[in-house]
Amino acid sequence: MTTEMMDDTVNISFAKTNNKVIVGWSCESGMGVNTFLNAAAVESARRGVKTALVELDVLHASTSISLGMSHRTRNLETWLAKSKESSKLRDIRDYLVNSKLWMQDMASSHPGLVSVISELPEDLYLFAPSQFMDRFQAHSLPMSKDMPYFIIEQLSELGFEAIYLDIPSEMLMPVTGVSLKLASELLIFVDGHVAHSVYTGQEIKRMLSNNGDQRGLKIILNRAPGLAPAVEKILGQPVWKSLPDDPTITEKSLDLIPGGGEKYNSVVNSFVDTIGFKKKKIQQQTNDGSKKGLKRLFSR
Repeated sequence: MTTEMMDDTVNISFAKTNNKVIVGWSCESGMGVNTFLNAAAVESARRGVKTALVELDVLHASTSISLGMSHRTRNLETWLAKSKESSKLRDIRDYLVNSKLWMQDMASSHPGLVSVISELPEDLYLFAPSQFMDRFQAHSLPMSKDMPYFIIEQLSELGFEAIYLDIPSEMLMPVTGVSLKLASELLIFVDGHVAHSVYTGQEIKRMLSNNGDQRGLKIILNRAPGLAPAVEKILGQPVWKSLPDDPTITEKSLDLIPGGGEKYNSVVNSFVDTIGFKKKKIQQQTNDGSKKGLKRLFSR
Protein backbone atom coordinates (compact mmCIF):
# COMPACT_ATOMS: atom_id res chain seq x y z
CA MET A 1 0.00 0.00 0.00
CA THR A 2 1.27 3.44 -0.90
CA THR A 3 -0.13 6.91 -0.56
CA GLU A 4 0.82 10.19 -2.16
CA MET A 5 2.97 12.41 -0.02
CA MET A 6 1.02 15.43 1.21
CA ASP A 7 2.19 18.65 2.80
CA ASP A 8 -1.12 20.33 3.59
CA THR A 9 -3.86 18.76 5.69
CA VAL A 10 -4.21 15.12 6.63
CA ASN A 11 -7.27 13.15 7.62
CA ILE A 12 -6.52 11.87 11.11
CA SER A 13 -9.74 9.95 11.68
CA PHE A 14 -7.58 6.93 12.47
CA ALA A 15 -9.54 3.70 12.81
CA LYS A 16 -9.43 2.48 16.38
CA THR A 17 -7.77 -0.91 16.72
CA ASN A 18 -6.70 -3.09 19.59
CA ASN A 19 -3.13 -1.79 19.45
CA LYS A 20 -1.66 1.02 21.52
CA VAL A 21 -0.06 4.10 19.99
CA ILE A 22 2.26 5.55 22.65
CA VAL A 23 3.61 9.01 21.84
CA GLY A 24 6.33 10.68 23.89
CA TRP A 25 6.85 14.45 23.82
CA SER A 26 8.62 17.18 25.76
CA CYS A 27 8.98 20.89 25.10
CA GLU A 28 12.76 20.52 24.66
CA SER A 29 15.12 17.67 23.89
CA GLY A 30 17.10 16.07 26.70
CA MET A 31 14.17 15.67 29.10
CA GLY A 32 14.14 11.88 29.13
CA VAL A 33 11.62 10.95 26.43
CA ASN A 34 13.92 8.72 24.39
CA THR A 35 15.36 6.91 27.42
CA PHE A 36 11.91 6.10 28.78
CA LEU A 37 10.38 5.06 25.44
CA ASN A 38 13.34 2.79 24.68
CA ALA A 39 13.00 1.08 28.05
CA ALA A 40 9.21 0.74 27.79
CA ALA A 41 9.36 -0.61 24.25
CA VAL A 42 11.97 -3.20 25.19
CA GLU A 43 9.90 -4.21 28.23
CA SER A 44 6.77 -4.55 26.08
CA ALA A 45 8.60 -6.79 23.64
CA ARG A 46 10.04 -8.89 26.47
CA ARG A 47 6.46 -9.59 27.50
CA GLY A 48 5.77 -11.10 24.11
CA VAL A 49 4.07 -8.02 22.66
CA LYS A 50 4.89 -7.32 19.01
CA THR A 51 6.39 -3.85 19.42
CA ALA A 52 7.53 -1.12 17.04
CA LEU A 53 9.77 1.69 18.25
CA VAL A 54 9.57 4.60 15.80
CA GLU A 55 11.81 7.65 16.03
CA LEU A 56 10.69 10.70 14.05
CA ASP A 57 12.89 13.15 15.94
CA VAL A 58 15.49 13.11 13.18
CA LEU A 59 17.39 16.18 14.39
CA HIS A 60 18.18 14.47 17.72
CA ALA A 61 18.13 10.82 16.63
CA SER A 62 19.58 8.42 19.19
CA THR A 63 17.42 5.27 19.36
CA SER A 64 19.44 3.02 17.08
CA ILE A 65 22.69 4.13 18.76
CA SER A 66 21.31 3.68 22.29
CA LEU A 67 20.19 0.13 21.53
CA GLY A 68 23.14 -0.71 19.28
CA MET A 69 20.84 -1.81 16.46
CA SER A 70 21.77 0.36 13.47
CA HIS A 71 21.25 -1.06 10.00
CA ARG A 72 22.67 0.24 6.74
CA THR A 73 19.43 0.03 4.75
CA ARG A 74 16.67 -0.85 7.22
CA ASN A 75 16.22 2.63 8.62
CA LEU A 76 14.09 5.74 8.41
CA GLU A 77 16.38 7.83 6.23
CA THR A 78 16.58 5.14 3.52
CA TRP A 79 12.79 4.82 3.52
CA LEU A 80 12.43 8.59 3.21
CA ALA A 81 14.94 8.73 0.35
CA LYS A 82 13.19 5.93 -1.56
CA SER A 83 9.81 7.53 -0.93
CA LYS A 84 11.10 10.84 -2.25
CA GLU A 85 12.36 9.15 -5.42
CA SER A 86 8.94 7.69 -6.19
CA SER A 87 6.94 10.67 -4.80
CA LYS A 88 4.94 8.19 -2.70
CA LEU A 89 5.35 6.88 0.82
CA ARG A 90 6.60 3.33 0.43
CA ASP A 91 5.64 0.23 2.38
CA ILE A 92 7.76 0.20 5.51
CA ARG A 93 8.08 -3.58 5.91
CA ASP A 94 11.52 -3.74 4.30
CA TYR A 95 12.85 -0.89 6.46
CA LEU A 96 12.08 -2.38 9.86
CA VAL A 97 14.86 -4.13 11.78
CA ASN A 98 14.84 -6.47 14.75
CA SER A 99 17.61 -8.44 16.42
CA LYS A 100 17.24 -11.41 14.05
CA LEU A 101 17.51 -9.28 10.91
CA TRP A 102 20.42 -7.34 12.41
CA MET A 103 22.27 -10.58 13.15
CA GLN A 104 21.80 -11.73 9.56
CA ASP A 105 23.01 -8.53 7.95
CA MET A 106 25.27 -6.66 10.38
CA ALA A 107 26.84 -9.09 12.84
CA SER A 108 29.88 -9.91 10.68
CA SER A 109 30.84 -6.23 10.37
CA HIS A 110 30.07 -5.37 14.02
CA PRO A 111 31.05 -8.47 16.05
CA GLY A 112 31.53 -6.43 19.22
CA LEU A 113 27.80 -5.71 19.35
CA VAL A 114 26.57 -9.28 18.90
CA SER A 115 26.24 -9.96 22.64
CA VAL A 116 24.22 -6.74 23.05
CA ILE A 117 21.84 -7.35 20.15
CA SER A 118 21.32 -10.99 21.12
CA GLU A 119 19.74 -9.80 24.38
CA LEU A 120 17.13 -7.67 22.63
CA PRO A 121 13.79 -9.47 22.20
CA GLU A 122 12.91 -10.46 18.64
CA ASP A 123 9.47 -8.91 19.12
CA LEU A 124 11.11 -5.45 19.17
CA TYR A 125 11.36 -3.74 15.76
CA LEU A 126 12.99 -0.37 15.10
CA PHE A 127 11.97 2.16 12.48
CA ALA A 128 14.46 4.90 13.20
CA PRO A 129 17.36 6.88 11.73
CA SER A 130 20.59 4.90 11.76
CA GLN A 131 23.90 5.89 13.30
CA PHE A 132 25.28 6.08 9.76
CA MET A 133 23.15 9.11 8.88
CA ASP A 134 25.01 12.40 8.61
CA ARG A 135 23.46 14.74 11.17
CA PHE A 136 23.40 17.51 8.55
CA GLN A 137 21.38 15.17 6.30
CA ALA A 138 18.52 15.29 8.79
CA HIS A 139 17.65 18.87 7.81
CA SER A 140 16.93 17.77 4.23
CA LEU A 141 14.79 14.72 5.02
CA PRO A 142 11.31 15.10 3.46
CA MET A 143 9.08 14.91 6.54
CA SER A 144 5.35 15.39 5.93
CA LYS A 145 2.17 15.66 7.97
CA ASP A 146 0.72 12.40 6.68
CA MET A 147 3.74 10.32 7.71
CA PRO A 148 2.65 9.43 11.28
CA TYR A 149 -0.78 8.29 10.09
CA PHE A 150 0.75 6.23 7.28
CA ILE A 151 3.34 4.61 9.56
CA ILE A 152 0.79 3.72 12.23
CA GLU A 153 -1.60 2.34 9.63
CA GLN A 154 1.12 0.16 8.11
CA LEU A 155 2.34 -1.12 11.45
CA SER A 156 -1.23 -1.93 12.46
CA GLU A 157 -1.69 -3.95 9.28
CA LEU A 158 1.53 -5.83 10.09
CA GLY A 159 0.08 -6.87 13.43
CA PHE A 160 2.00 -4.64 15.83
CA GLU A 161 0.29 -4.42 19.19
CA ALA A 162 2.44 -1.62 20.64
CA ILE A 163 3.64 1.34 18.57
CA TYR A 164 5.96 3.77 20.37
CA LEU A 165 6.60 7.14 18.68
CA ASP A 166 9.44 9.45 19.71
CA ILE A 167 8.59 12.78 18.08
CA PRO A 168 10.30 16.18 17.76
CA SER A 169 9.87 18.75 20.51
CA GLU A 170 9.37 21.48 17.93
CA MET A 171 5.63 22.00 17.34
CA LEU A 172 6.35 23.43 13.89
CA MET A 173 7.79 20.12 12.67
CA PRO A 174 5.25 18.54 10.30
CA VAL A 175 5.00 15.23 12.18
CA THR A 176 4.63 16.59 15.73
CA GLY A 177 1.06 17.86 15.89
CA VAL A 178 -0.39 14.94 13.94
CA SER A 179 1.40 12.40 16.14
CA LEU A 180 -0.02 14.03 19.28
CA LYS A 181 -3.54 13.68 17.87
CA LEU A 182 -3.05 10.03 16.95
CA ALA A 183 -1.84 8.97 20.42
CA SER A 184 -3.89 6.55 22.46
CA GLU A 185 -1.32 7.08 25.25
CA LEU A 186 0.32 10.51 25.34
CA LEU A 187 3.35 10.81 27.62
CA ILE A 188 4.43 14.38 28.28
CA PHE A 189 7.75 14.80 30.10
CA VAL A 190 8.65 17.76 32.32
CA ASP A 191 11.73 18.37 34.42
CA GLY A 192 10.56 20.90 37.01
CA HIS A 193 12.20 23.92 35.35
CA VAL A 194 9.68 26.74 35.60
CA ALA A 195 10.05 27.93 31.99
CA HIS A 196 9.67 24.37 30.69
CA SER A 197 6.61 23.84 32.87
CA VAL A 198 4.95 27.08 31.72
CA TYR A 199 5.53 26.29 28.05
CA THR A 200 4.38 22.70 28.50
CA GLY A 201 1.24 23.90 30.27
CA GLN A 202 0.43 26.19 27.34
CA GLU A 203 0.82 23.35 24.87
CA ILE A 204 -1.35 21.02 26.95
CA LYS A 205 -4.15 23.61 27.02
CA ARG A 206 -3.85 24.02 23.26
CA MET A 207 -3.98 20.23 22.73
CA LEU A 208 -7.03 19.81 24.92
CA SER A 209 -8.73 22.74 23.22
CA ASN A 210 -8.10 21.30 19.75
CA ASN A 211 -8.50 17.59 20.47
CA GLY A 212 -10.97 17.49 23.35
CA ASP A 213 -10.50 15.08 26.24
CA GLN A 214 -7.10 13.35 26.04
CA ARG A 215 -7.84 10.28 28.15
CA GLY A 216 -4.42 8.75 27.66
CA LEU A 217 -2.54 11.86 28.82
CA LYS A 218 0.13 11.11 31.41
CA ILE A 219 2.52 13.70 32.83
CA ILE A 220 5.90 12.26 33.82
CA LEU A 221 8.14 14.39 36.01
CA ASN A 222 11.77 13.53 35.45
CA ARG A 223 14.62 14.07 37.93
CA ALA A 224 12.64 16.38 40.22
CA PRO A 225 10.16 14.28 42.24
CA GLY A 226 9.92 16.80 45.10
CA LEU A 227 8.56 19.47 42.76
CA ALA A 228 5.41 17.59 41.75
CA PRO A 229 2.93 19.89 43.60
CA ALA A 230 4.42 23.05 42.05
CA VAL A 231 4.53 21.51 38.57
CA GLU A 232 0.94 20.31 38.85
CA LYS A 233 -0.17 23.84 39.75
CA ILE A 234 1.57 25.32 36.70
CA LEU A 235 0.36 22.62 34.31
CA GLY A 236 -3.17 22.37 35.66
CA GLN A 237 -2.75 18.61 35.33
CA PRO A 238 -1.75 15.89 37.80
CA VAL A 239 1.68 14.28 37.58
CA TRP A 240 1.16 10.60 36.78
CA LYS A 241 4.60 9.40 37.92
CA SER A 242 7.91 10.88 38.99
CA LEU A 243 11.18 9.45 37.72
CA PRO A 244 14.16 9.54 40.08
CA ASP A 245 17.41 11.33 39.36
CA ASP A 246 19.15 8.08 38.42
CA PRO A 247 22.94 8.22 37.86
CA THR A 248 22.98 4.60 36.69
CA ILE A 249 21.22 5.57 33.44
CA THR A 250 24.40 7.10 32.04
CA GLU A 251 26.50 4.11 33.06
CA LYS A 252 24.01 1.66 31.60
CA SER A 253 23.82 3.66 28.37
CA LEU A 254 27.53 2.94 27.84
CA ASP A 255 26.67 -0.74 28.06
CA LEU A 256 23.71 -0.17 25.69
CA ILE A 257 21.32 -1.36 28.41
CA PRO A 258 17.90 0.33 28.25
CA GLY A 259 16.42 1.74 31.44
CA GLY A 260 18.03 2.54 34.75
CA GLY A 261 18.02 1.40 38.36
CA GLU A 262 15.29 -0.39 40.28
CA LYS A 263 13.16 2.70 41.00
CA TYR A 264 13.37 3.96 37.43
CA ASN A 265 12.53 0.57 35.96
CA SER A 266 9.60 0.17 38.35
CA VAL A 267 7.98 3.22 36.71
CA VAL A 268 8.63 1.71 33.28
CA ASN A 269 7.05 -1.58 34.37
CA SER A 270 4.12 0.28 35.92
CA PHE A 271 3.44 2.05 32.63
CA VAL A 272 3.58 -1.16 30.60
CA ASP A 273 1.21 -2.77 33.12
CA THR A 274 -1.14 0.22 32.98
CA ILE A 275 -1.61 0.03 29.21
CA GLY A 276 -2.53 -3.63 29.49
CA PHE A 277 0.56 -5.52 28.38
CA LYS A 278 0.83 -8.36 30.84
CA LYS A 279 3.71 -10.79 30.71
CA LYS A 280 3.03 -13.49 28.12
CA LYS A 281 6.33 -15.29 28.31
CA ILE A 282 9.59 -15.06 30.21
CA GLN A 283 12.79 -14.43 28.31
CA GLN A 284 16.13 -15.00 29.92
CA GLN A 285 17.94 -11.74 30.50
CA THR A 286 21.56 -11.12 31.40
CA ASN A 287 21.66 -7.41 32.17
CA ASP A 288 24.04 -8.02 35.05
CA GLY A 289 26.39 -5.11 34.45
CA SER A 290 29.10 -7.21 32.77
CA LYS A 291 31.19 -5.43 30.15
CA LYS A 292 29.45 -5.17 26.81
CA GLY A 293 28.23 -2.50 24.41
CA LEU A 294 30.51 0.52 24.18
CA LYS A 295 32.46 -0.45 27.31
CA ARG A 296 33.23 -3.82 25.82
CA LEU A 297 34.31 -2.27 22.54
CA PHE A 298 36.47 0.34 24.26
CA SER A 299 38.07 -2.24 26.57
CA ARG A 300 39.61 -4.14 23.69
